[in-house]
Amino acid sequence: MASHDAGWEAFREEFRHWMELRGMTSRTLAARLNELTVDQPFDEHVVKRWRHSTSPPLEAVRHIASLLTMSDDPSGQAPYDSAFILRRMGLLAPAAPAQELLDTSLRLQELRLRLSEVRGQLSRHAARTGAGQLVQTALSHGYAAAVFPVWEGPVGYPMHVADRIDFRTPRDDIPAVEENDEMLAALVANAAVPGTRHPRFSTQPDDLAEQSHWAIQLIGRPSMRNGKAIHPAAPAIAVTASTTSAWADDVGGIIAWLLGYGFVSTREIARELTRNPIATDALRSEVHDQFVARPPSHHVWSHHSVMVPEDNPNSPWAAADGTGSPGLVHIRLVEDHRLIEWTSEWLGGQLGMSAEEALTLTETTASTVEARLHSGALAHVRRRTLLVPTPFAETSAQRWENALGAALAATRFLAELGVERTDGLDAVHDRLMRDEPDIAHSLLRWLADHECPLVNPKFSSWSNRV
Repeated sequence: MASHDAGWEAFREEFRHWMELRGMTSRTLAARLNELTVDQPFDEHVVKRWRHSTSPPLEAVRHIASLLTMSDDPSGQAPYDSAFILRRMGLLAPAAPAQELLDTSLRLQELRLRLSEVRGQLSRHAARTGAGQLVQTALSHGYAAAVFPVWEGPVGYPMHVADRIDFRTPRDDIPAVEENDEMLAALVANAAVPGTRHPRFSTQPDDLAEQSHWAIQLIGRPSMRNGKAIHPAAPAIAVTASTTSAWADDVGGIIAWLLGYGFVSTREIARELTRNPIATDALRSEVHDQFVARPPSHHVWSHHSVMVPEDNPNSPWAAADGTGSPGLVHIRLVEDHRLIEWTSEWLGGQLGMSAEEALTLTETTASTVEARLHSGALAHVRRRTLLVPTPFAETSAQRWENALGAALAATRFLAELGVERTDGLDAVHDRLMRDEPDIAHSLLRWLADHECPLVNPKFSSWSNRV
């Protein structure tokens, strides 16, 4: 490529933008490039000329893009995209449209889920293979791993809700789990999320830094549709919240199981697109906005965000132009002040701000979201939206009472919209009892005991039929 052709002009335009955005000097970039295995050394004068006239070696372009974390988001908030600069220079074909990427990601997840189901039927441990796969991958790379089941639920209704897995790096020459590409891929493939409980290995201060804590959710994990679509009255359902502490994944996963629908979270879709176990808030919000405009048929999805996209004044309720699927049902979990306050320290660490700033941001966003819902332009959305108060929970039992209570409220709202219990739905629940015996027995019993309109009373504590 000649240094003045269109491709290099595009590179220089992006180079100037990203150098200014990242606040990086030519001297700093030259030094960091020289730390990489680039054949020739660079100095700040050479780098300065790249802005206007000369061009770097083509093999150095990928290092430059990585150091500046370039992407197709000019604000710099999207994850690094290694192919962006090559597309911009005309060396790669344009990226697929966002909707095409989402559709492909959703289909890929469903294919993986079907494959897991087949493997599970053959090995008789359907949803329990994730921990085993992670342990096998960890051991092959020299990590130690500890796995243990988490049994929680409302008092009297125990459920196997997750498998916790802690990794430990026993030698200095082994990279951290988060720096191992194969481990990251395994974490993404098995829908593992960062753990928040105390470690199971030694808790001596010098050991804590060597450990990595994760959990494989058994409630709230992606799941495929169970047979035929059950209720055209609810072609798609969104469950949203401001923070993870409202447990939108769990509520959405339970609703999907009850209807026989597929379930996915915007977090898992974002992870699928980036191959990063910790996806960004901006990308999750973009996925949610795409789903609102074009919901995946007979699916429930969950989404949480402490921000609202600046380019969509109707988020999270509708597309930027105010339109949305007329059949979409929206369940909004509304956290109380104490729950948001309890979350704010962790959230502040994730966002790079103080707990007080995170608290203010979250509550401001929550107020903005509620005000948008009650605007005149979104009356069509409001008719199919349920706001569910979500209080702070002192214990895990209370937390599960909240999650099941939200799911129960959602089923009653669906009943008002014309979704009724049918023989087909009873068959879905019978199959759930077979597929998820460590969960479904207590789950359906709690719902039947609380007169859930979609669950057969035969599942109640007072029935002898189950």
